[in-house]
Order: sequence, then C-alpha cells, then structure tokens
Amino acid sequence: MKKVKLISLLLTFTMALSTLTGCNNTNSNTNTGDVTQSTQTSQSTKNTVIYRIAGDPLSFNPSLLSDDNLYPAAQNMFHRLTKLDTTKAPIPDAAESWDVSEDALTITWHLKDGLKWWDGEALNAEDVKYTFDYIKEHSECFFSTSMNIVDSIEIVDDLTVVFHMNTADMSFIARLGWYATFIMPEHIFNNGQDWGDNPASNKPIGSGPYKFESYTQGSNITLVANEDYVDGAPKIKKLIFSIIPDDATAMQALMNGELDGMEGVPSAYVDQFLNDPNFRMILDEYPSPYRIIFNLKADKVKDLAVRKAISLCINREEIAAKVYGNIMTPEYSAYPSVVSWCANTTDTYPKQNIEEAKKVLEEAGYTKDANGYYITGITWDVFEGMQDMANLIIASCKEAGIGIEMILSEYNAWSQKVGPGGDFMMESQGGFMGPDPAALSTRYGTGSSSNYASWSNAEFDRLCAEGAATIEKEKRAEFYKQAQKIIVDELPVINVIGYAAYKVYPADLMNVPEDGAGKWGWADWNNAYYK
Repeated sequence: MKKVKLISLLLTFTMALSTLTGCNNTNSNTNTGDVTQSTQTSQSTKNTVIYRIAGDPLSFNPSLLSDDNLYPAAQNMFHRLTKLDTTKAPIPDAAESWDVSEDALTITWHLKDGLKWWDGEALNAEDVKYTFDYIKEHSECFFSTSMNIVDSIEIVDDLTVVFHMNTADMSFIARLGWYATFIMPEHIFNNGQDWGDNPASNKPIGSGPYKFESYTQGSNITLVANEDYVDGAPKIKKLIFSIIPDDATAMQALMNGELDGMEGVPSAYVDQFLNDPNFRMILDEYPSPYRIIFNLKADKVKDLAVRKAISLCINREEIAAKVYGNIMTPEYSAYPSVVSWCANTTDTYPKQNIEEAKKVLEEAGYTKDANGYYITGITWDVFEGMQDMANLIIASCKEAGIGIEMILSEYNAWSQKVGPGGDFMMESQGGFMGPDPAALSTRYGTGSSSNYASWSNAEFDRLCAEGAATIEKEKRAEFYKQAQKIIVDELPVINVIGYAAYKVYPADLMNVPEDGAGKWGWADWNNAYYK
C-alpha cells in the first residue's frame, strides 16, 4: 500500500476553499455604530453560549437521519471519522490520520488515542465497525446507500480500522464528515434493538466535548462541558440551543441579549448589525447555489434552443442586488465557484443578452406570434422564498419573447411535485453541492435519485467516475471541470446565485466555529471563550 500522508490527503480530498480571499470562506466584519436595543453582552453568564436553531430535532441519534436541527448539538456530543470545517472541507475527527492505497480501494483509519464515551468506556475500532456495519445493513439510515461501495470493515487493533472498498471514490472521505456518520457506542446500542427503539437514541451517551443535559420540546437543547474530555474541558461550560422558528423573533431575542449567536441574519437587519461594535458579523458562503432545473422529458423545454434562450435572459447582477442585497452573489459556474480548486470558471453560463436570446430562437425556427412571443406555455414551479428571483427572470424572458408562468407553492407541496419523473417543466432549488465535487454525479448523473432533470450524458458520467476514482487533486479537478463544460453546453441546470448568509455573535466571543478553518468543525464550540 502506498501511504498517503494526512497533509497530502487534505489537499487531495478537501474542497480547498481556504484558497479563497482570506483564510477561509467566511468574511468577518469590523463594526461601528449602534443598533437600537442591542447590548454588548448577553444576559447569559460568561461561560454560557445560547445559540439559535430553527426547530426541534427528530431524535438524538445523529446517525439515523439528516437532521439539520440536531446537527449543531450532535457535532459537540459525538465524533465522526472526519468532520467538515467552516470551508466545508474534511479535517480529522476521531481519525487523526488515514492512509489510502494506490488503487483507492483500501482506506486505513488511525483513531485518536484517549477518546472516551461519557460513561468511561474507550471509543475504539469496535465502535467504528459496529456503527458503519449497522448503517450499511439498515436502509432507514441516511448514509446507508453511501455504504454500498464498502465491501467490508476490518479491525486491525483498538485504534486501527480498515475500510475495504469495491469502488474507488475519493469523495467518500469527505462525505464521512457530513450527515449521519457519527460513531455510536457499540456497548450501548448493540443490544438487539433497532436504533430507533433504543432509549439511548433519546438520552444520548456520546464522546464529545459536551454532554447532553436536557431537552425541552419547542424550547431548547442544553449541553454541559465534558470536564474529562481528552483535549481538555471547554471554557464555555454550558451550550444552549434555543429553538426559535421565526427569524424576526430570533433577531429580537438577539437584540435583547437573550441569544449569543444565530445563522441566517435576515437582510433587513444586516446593515444594522454590520454597524454595531457590540456584534461580530461573519459572512458564511456555501456551495449551495440557487438554480433552475429543466425537466428534459417536458416537451416545452426539451429543445436546447429554448434552454439557451432562457439562460441568456438571466441578469444575475440584478437579482443579486435587488433580491439579495448583494449578500449573495452571481454564480456563473456549473459547480459552485466558492470551491475554487475544481470550479470551472472558464466555461461558464452567459451574461444576459436579450437580443442573442431572440437570435437563438429564430435560428432554431421559432417565429413571433401576434403578441410578440416565440414560445408560451412554459410553467416554472417555485417554492416560497424563491419567487422574487423567479419574477425578475420571467420579466426578462418576456422581453425575449418567452412566456413563462410561475407556479408558487409552499415547500412541502413543491417537493411532492418535482423530482425525477415529476410533473413539471422548470423548477428552482438550492441544496448543498458538497462536500466534494462528486456531488455533480449525485445531482445530475444518469439514474441518480437526485437527478430532477432526468438528464443523461454518458461522457459526463464517465468524467465524474474518473474524478471520483482519482487520488491527485489536480487531476480530479480536470475531470470535474470537463464535466461542468458539458452541463453548460447542454443546460439541464442553470446556476443563478451563490448562497451566503451572515452569522452574528457578540463581539467579545472568540473562537466561534467559523474561526476554525482547518482546525475545528463548522459547529464546534469547545474552543470558544469570552475575552
């Protein structure tokens, strides 16, 4: 086996967002001025952090489901083999290093010595094997299908475990740091019960720097510092996740000193908080572009000329300014440009050109009707929150003689309608395109359950497979850049806006999760302290 050192792996397998301006993809702002009702410090004590989450967790077993409301607490209670830092790149967690064979079919994990479950038992290779064997064997687990590329898991010793793969896929290392891949205690869960029935799924026993203390539905999740943690007890002794679904209510709580942080500051509040020295604003960019998906089984948009014409009607700069206050920025690449090492910034979607859009349609044989339209009857399914972007694009398309009608639904109704084989022509969506460019295949590969476009291109599939199987970062990037060019040429999807959101904290709260690029996870609180 060719031993690949950790630093090399991190260069090869991560999204390498640290190459962006600054040290990572979060931009901190120095603030001046005041916000009405703001206070310099929270009403919480100086060893407590109260952080807003939007809803109740589905359970307290973080390896069952992709649960956004549990994720911030889970990352502080449990370990994974790898975890994602604020750049959404994988870094060591329970595995302090790993080796990959030359054919990428063997991954050897070296576990960190000294990790213990809260009951004093050691976290070891038995726990790793048990966790991922269970996930593979139980389809209700979110990560179960991802385990299909793992043939077997071998324990070498207490701190060494080997994954034997049947398919070379370097994205697997990054995906182990995403949803539902937390290591569970074998001595607690291996009792013959399914995880969903085990009491420990609601009263967790973890291995992380914070211990579960309590949960009150609709109110909060409370964690307390693990004083025996292997890396030392956290300075923040109590971590409270306050459940506040409504953004305006959350902002008022922040200004009243009832919160110490939240994600997704509404645009109406951004300028206020950017100009208040009592708060620190951090712009967090995600590889989650807002995009348009075409259903290539729908007659109206099956014609490439129609998709090209629509692409030429999109004014991303106008959308960024008018809809998102330039907090979110235009996205011209087929893979998020925030992932600079593999985004193709040469072969990109075109800038707006209404006259060119008309020319494309005319050259394809379309003629104007009495109302000045080349084509009408196109419908666009949009869920609430996307309509302002859609309205601007529809207005531009009208200028080019393209008639599009928006169908606005609440999210659940929208999600039931669209999807592979769904009854739609165009739809808008966001969604994470990380933690690795192999997500291109997941989203648009032939037969993928996330391929809402029902698109198929054999060369695209081949390039994505080559990219996944290649170890060297530069070679991987070339495969994925070629795949992106095919997307731009055939237009099953059009990226429009790069997603970003502000997070806000008291100015005197140091080492928040976004400060830890390459050092700690994007929800880790065990390094935080008040100065």
